[in-house]
Amino acid sequence: MSKTFKLSFIILFSVTGLQVMRILSSLLPLSDNILGWGFSFMMQCLFLGLFPYLIYKATIKEGCFVRDVKIKAKINPLSYLIAVLIGLLTYGVNIGASSIWYVILNALGFTYTRGGGVLFTSPEVLILEIITSCMLPAIFEEITDRGILLASLDDVKSDTIKIIVLGLFFGACHQNAPQLGPTALAGVIIGFMAVKSGSILPGMIVHFINNFIITMGSYVDQKGINLGLLTQIEDALYSSGLILLVSAGCGILLVFTLYLFQKINAKYLIKDDEQINNTLYEVYGFGASPKKKAGALDYSLLVIAFISALLVTGFTFYWGLMR
Repeated sequence: MSKTFKLSFIILFSVTGLQVMRILSSLLPLSDNILGWGFSFMMQCLFLGLFPYLIYKATIKEGCFVRDVKIKAKINPLSYLIAVLIGLLTYGVNIGASSIWYVILNALGFTYTRGGGVLFTSPEVLILEIITSCMLPAIFEEITDRGILLASLDDVKSDTIKIIVLGLFFGACHQNAPQLGPTALAGVIIGFMAVKSGSILPGMIVHFINNFIITMGSYVDQKGINLGLLTQIEDALYSSGLILLVSAGCGILLVFTLYLFQKINAKYLIKDDEQINNTLYEVYGFGASPKKKAGALDYSLLVIAFISALLVTGFTFYWGLMR
């Protein structure tokens, strides 16, 4: 079995794990808070964290987990500061994207449901929600859905294809029709950062900021907290419909910021030992012969994982049509 095939298995395992966890959680008579936290801890720490790591170590003897998932990679230190700005702009863009996606699904006959959600009954609840909905996804979803997936695409030469696959896969892996569009867009943005910097660490910052703002927004709304001028501006933007214009402005700034991010990291994208060896062999004729490129069979589990996630997403869409 090739390395690509083994990495693809990890992705399939994680996708299947989410499906199993959702079925099991639906059978447990627990409160929304406890169920949500338990689901997040189990899903993130086990199916997107510990299990992928153990499978990697057991099946890929010749690899280095930290290097392959692009955790320890040299990048421009300024990237982390820019990632904060990208995180804020990504949230702004996704406000518009979520609104448009909502309109599209509604036009197709999809009915949204308003679940109980998290009840912020104490400061401890807010802290736990930040940990489970912001910190854990920012770490473990980036490791598996970005790092391991990107490692499985090593033989794909086109950065554009890699970024598109990362985005579509991220959207599909949430396996929820209302989240498909916005998360796919976020996946493209964070995927671009991972591909152009060779590291998933800046993407973790973007991921955390986006989830953190959403969580704090839910907290403020539920508690009825008035943020003064900020609340007034938000109400005015939504009531006047200018929120889409603001979101478009964030998109323009985001494109420029991503270009800057790519530019400052260009010189840090150095070839690894395998790429250097292949170049020497192809140009000068010495060194070890290049490994065989991944074929259709090597990507088969990746395709199965993607189709499986899309099917569940399609089911959630159908269920929304039937309500």
